[in-house]
Amino acid sequence: MSDFVARINNAVMVGNENVVVLKNNLVIEVSKKLVTLGYLEGFEEQERTLTLQIKLNGISSIKRYSKPGHRQYFSYKEFPKIINGMGYNILTTSKGVKTNIEAKEKKLGGELLFTIF
Repeated sequence: MSDFVARINNAVMVGNENVVVLKNNLVIEVSKKLVTLGYLEGFEEQERTLTLQIKLNGISSIKRYSKPGHRQYFSYKEFPKIINGMGYNILTTSKGVKTNIEAKEKKLGGELLFTIF
């Protein structure tokens, strides 16, 4: 997931619209969530990779929270605040990949992957 976040962040900084990332189930689910939120235009699956089409004016910042050596779990009451409420926390729950808003509505906690706005 760190590589996924870093590649998107680098592409946004440079102005690339397409990014190739390594494919796994978590990356696919997070990519689907980012498409529904409007941060990605779409993605194409290849055998081992995904090609993401980024909306450059949609993403201003993406920050990784949970890392392999320091996992960060939050209950639905404790999610970090988003600046001006203009972004989302993306987390994994027992019910799949959710945003902070969806998790609060369903009273789910989980591992906070990253914040995007």
